[in-house]
Amino acid sequence: MKLRFGPLVLVLLLLLAGCGGGVKDENTKPVKGAKKSSRINVELGVLYMRQGNYKNAMLRLKKAVNHDPDNAYAYASLALLYSRLKQNDLAEENFLRAIELSPKDAGIHNNYGAFLCRQKKYVEAQRQFRIALGIPLYNTPEFVYLNAGICAQDTATAEKNLRAALRIKPKFPAALLQMSKLSLKLKRYLSARAYLQRFHAEVKPTPASLWISIQVESVLGDLGTMESHALLLKGKYPDSEETRLYLLWKNK
Repeated sequence: MKLRFGPLVLVLLLLLAGCGGGVKDENTKPVKGAKKSSRINVELGVLYMRQGNYKNAMLRLKKAVNHDPDNAYAYASLALLYSRLKQNDLAEENFLRAIELSPKDAGIHNNYGAFLCRQKKYVEAQRQFRIALGIPLYNTPEFVYLNAGICAQDTATAEKNLRAALRIKPKFPAALLQMSKLSLKLKRYLSARAYLQRFHAEVKPTPASLWISIQVESVLGDLGTMESHALLLKGKYPDSEETRLYLLWKNK
């Protein structure tokens, strides 16, 4: 049973740990300050990426590579940027270069797995998630389990990974939301409600959580909650895909 719960999570970027190598001049002597300059440019590039300023992000990340061609995080960040720009061949090329330079970086493997999953390369994606989980001392494995759950091609594997994420971080909103979606899909309506309640205890309602709640409460018979969440969805997120789906559902 194929699943499509929601977007995969890119850890953008919990990087900027040690970088290797350094830019060299014609005499192969390291250029003073090159590594530091490369790290700073990666930080700025990632910041610009978060802001949606992709032009300046590209300029900064290319500078980072020029200053330090052995900076794995510069290539990993470029890979994320190319992925956002739908230049998938360049994204893959940069992911592979980053992994070549830093094969024990779980965050890079996780992001590469998420990228592969979006390309529908599910077997290869799960392999990257397994590699990431096998690397010791990674401090946010819940993100890997979340992505592995979202990318799973069957409900059992999805549930196993999402539960693993919640064992590590019981209040992890993204995993709670995905478990509510999975529970709805499996017609476990009380479980779906419980996961949504935990989700809403941590973050404000989202279009996705409101739409799930509407469907769940329509089955469980809490018409008051269903109507209040429908009003909130239509009022606060009128242009969302979830509102469109709700209106289609309502008018059936």
